[in-house]
Amino acid sequence: MKVTLEISLYPFTPHYEKPIIDFIKGLKQRSALQVFTNAMSTQVSGEWNDIMPAIQLELEKIYEHIDTCSTVIKIVNKPLDIDKGHLNFD
Repeated sequence: MKVTLEISLYPFTPHYEKPIIDFIKGLKQRSALQVFTNAMSTQVSGEWNDIMPAIQLELEKIYEHIDTCSTVIKIVNKPLDIDKGHLNFD
């Protein structure tokens, strides 16, 4: 099943940038996933069975080094055109 996922990672640490960047880089290394990042979140599209293990592994890496981290995930059960940019409603 193809899905699209939006994920935001919020490490509760003064040096929050590196864990976020490491997380995104880990996802981008997986050729089966489409990964796009903007200033607010990261969008991932691909097969459920490719995305979920990747998210789990990359989050485990972050959670091992951060005492407290909030993660917000939204999942849509279909592929979306995440590479097309933002929608305009005029």
